[in-house]
Amino acid sequence: MELSEYGRAIVRGWLIVLLCLLAGVAVAWGVTERTTPVYQSTVKFYVVSPPSAGQSSLQSLELSRGRIASYASLIKSDKFVEKLVSSSSTGLTASDIAQSVSASADQDTLMLTVVVSLPDQAKALEIAREIVSGLNSALDDVGAGRTQSGGGQTLLNVVAGPTDEADPVSPRLSLNLALGALLGLGAGIAIAVARRMTDHTLRTPEEVQDASGLPLLARVPASTQARQFSAVLERSPASLLDEAARRLRTNIEHLPALPASGVVLITSARAGEGKTTVALMLARAWAEAGEKVLLVETDLRFPRLESELKLGNPLGLADVLAGRAALPRVIQKTASDRLHIVAAGSVPYNPTELLAGQPMTAVLGEMRGSYSRVILDAPAMQPFSDAALLAVQADSTVLVVRYEKVTRELLGASLRNLELVKGAVAGVVLNALPLRLSEGRKQPRTKLRKPKKRATVAAPEAPAEPAPVKHSAARR
Repeated sequence: MELSEYGRAIVRGWLIVLLCLLAGVAVAWGVTERTTPVYQSTVKFYVVSPPSAGQSSLQSLELSRGRIASYASLIKSDKFVEKLVSSSSTGLTASDIAQSVSASADQDTLMLTVVVSLPDQAKALEIAREIVSGLNSALDDVGAGRTQSGGGQTLLNVVAGPTDEADPVSPRLSLNLALGALLGLGAGIAIAVARRMTDHTLRTPEEVQDASGLPLLARVPASTQARQFSAVLERSPASLLDEAARRLRTNIEHLPALPASGVVLITSARAGEGKTTVALMLARAWAEAGEKVLLVETDLRFPRLESELKLGNPLGLADVLAGRAALPRVIQKTASDRLHIVAAGSVPYNPTELLAGQPMTAVLGEMRGSYSRVILDAPAMQPFSDAALLAVQADSTVLVVRYEKVTRELLGASLRNLELVKGAVAGVVLNALPLRLSEGRKQPRTKLRKPKKRATVAAPEAPAEPAPVKHSAARR
């Protein structure tokens, strides 16, 4: 994955990142509420060893530096702790006091720092005061047997404290919340990136070509125009959707294996990939180029064209194959004289048998004789075999792959199915692409309105239609 892919994975997984962030903050808040607060009282002593007879100031300083480390140990000695227990009214045991008191010595500054940490603020302050009042006397007891050569008496002068802090030093709510938010954010980003790395759906044109081993005939951008079949049939020469349709038409026309009066099957690995949209785009593009086009809806299980385009004639291909109607009766016109549609018609109980029978072959032959281009809007390859049966009778098959919809394994299974029936697959169409991956990603829409840029926009190969395609229901 490139660095940009990591960024897009995080953006796509923003909800996961947000939820993990909130969860981290909530856990930190809960831990903080359940943690017993700890209060501290701090005392700082300055260690002084006045020069005795025959000593210089430097010798006195070195004496203080040599003794200060032992004073830090003295504070936690059993004898001194027992003295604190007997002199204080806190009710704490010797073990409690020993665990609550810590001392550190700085030989450079001659500062001895004593910290008392207890869950009770008042008790911490009282123990600190007892240390202040009893430490010098404890030093006198220790130094009572010191010889004359050992140096003079050392004094501990209080320079700070004992402090009386109203706020606990632990837990720190703001710090815990910040750490919880940071950990939650990191977990959310890790989950979002992991989901992207374990996601095998096809996204880029390079991934689709590598998975299929077929040429990429067109890249169809995601567009609000593609959400309605009627909008797809409306001509918008400057739109990226129309540009993709013209690209698909041009690439199919230059396939050497496709005859002039070709039957092109449009299918996909699974339902919902936009194969009907691609079929409508291709049909309109060929009609605009001067071809006589017939779009046939061969998905007899889940028909959509008649209702969504409001064609007005409930009869369709299923009725022709069942012998209930002749082909001319079910052909429905559009606002374009060169584009006709055959809907699926009545839903039969045996769609596979109808599509595989001799009547379908005869109907296709009749269509070939009347139209230069026949486009079969087929069902998906999975889970039914209808599309594979139709691919045998078509001159060429175009497989539609929707962005982030199909895995490499599913696409491979569909292609192997077509290979088994010896279906001729012309290539793939990558549908619903983000603008950054579509054909017109380097041409902002604002530039299309500039006169100097219009010459660079691909134009239809035939004279333009006089009006957008409308349907029979719209003229009623």
